[in-house]
Amino acid sequence: MYYIDRNPITDAMFLSGSVPEPAPAEPAWVSGSAYGAGAEVSRVNIHRVFRSSAAIPAGTTVVPEQDPTRWTDMRPTLRHRPFGPHIRADGMLFYKHQPVQTTTEDISYRQLQRYANAVAIFGARGAYWRVRVYKFDGGPLMAEHFGRIKDSARSYHQYRFGRRTSVDRVLVHGLPMFPAGVVHITIEGSGSQLRAVSQIEVGKLRFIPGVDLQGPEGGVEFGLVRAPRVLTSRKADENGSTSVLIYGATCDMSGSAALSSKNEDAALVQLLALVGRGVAFTPTLLPGYRQSLLFGILKSAPMSRDNARASSFRFEIEGLPTTTPT
Repeated sequence: MYYIDRNPITDAMFLSGSVPEPAPAEPAWVSGSAYGAGAEVSRVNIHRVFRSSAAIPAGTTVVPEQDPTRWTDMRPTLRHRPFGPHIRADGMLFYKHQPVQTTTEDISYRQLQRYANAVAIFGARGAYWRVRVYKFDGGPLMAEHFGRIKDSARSYHQYRFGRRTSVDRVLVHGLPMFPAGVVHITIEGSGSQLRAVSQIEVGKLRFIPGVDLQGPEGGVEFGLVRAPRVLTSRKADENGSTSVLIYGATCDMSGSAALSSKNEDAALVQLLALVGRGVAFTPTLLPGYRQSLLFGILKSAPMSRDNARASSFRFEIEGLPTTTPT
């Protein structure tokens, strides 16, 4: 079993990109200013967007995160959306599927990333994804990986009638690591084509000790279950009808992994650190398992000692929504 141990996101990491903070639609809150009901402002120091629940007169100096009766914490700022889960103003860890999307320019994040060797991208829409690694800011390009998000048509019939395969997620690993490295991630398109991304994970690719410490299989045994599902919310209206909100799609994953008993304690340390966190997981690095890459929460991982030499753990991962149903 593999996962990305994400580098913590800080303001200093954002060197440049296409997503400013504050964004034009999320103006910074200004102390003493008047705001009408429904106005949205951003607090860039905590990277949160607030909406006023009532008109706020001029002269008010209480910051929105300390005034919950008049301000509602809505979401992370646009720049920070792909780096959830996020901590709300009330201190609660929160995740919501809200992709960054645009039809006017490529999406670009250029970040200072210390010793990062893996990138996972989820919810990609557009023509191409691209990952570049530089030795330092302004330094030489050390690695570049790119690929199509949607396969090109290979015949007139496929172009006219076929449904081309889309790649909404990708794992790039084996990147060179540097103490002051720069990782530049772009989602590219042409003209007014939609570009979108839901989640970006950059960090170190870790391995939970399995039976094949030198191989790419990851110790996951046969019987791996992947369960696509859609997330919905139902509301009964006064006229007797029912409204159904479809707000995201994901995939859950469960299975078991075998390991040597001598690695049991080390594996438990890793599993305890992963429980309850939003993490990019993949059961193997072998080709043909792209859709098994998921962003989710490890809900449980009971460990059992099978015999004197072998142990195993059964993992249950609840996928977080990174895809918009089409």
